[in-house]
Amino acid sequence: MSVVNVTMGELHEKLAKCIAGERVLIEHDGNRFSARIQHVGMTGVKVIPETQIKNSTGDPGDVEGVTVPYDEIWELEVKGVVYSRLPN
Repeated sequence: MSVVNVTMGELHEKLAKCIAGERVLIEHDGNRFSARIQHVGMTGVKVIPETQIKNSTGDPGDVEGVTVPYDEIWELEVKGVVYSRLPN
């Protein structure tokens, strides 16, 4: 797996092209966690934290995602490449 450092703008461009299921690393209120993309929107990305996916015992689609703003996303993993946002 390779890591590519990108600016926030470049990361947003990559996110805009994503489909459901891609992995992202999010920082929210000082906590970092990984999640899977459910839907990419204009103001943010709807994600499902991986801990919720692992603990789900219901049917596919039973876990409701949460929308996070773009600036809370620090990494995006696509096809074995991790796009890591440079610090501001």
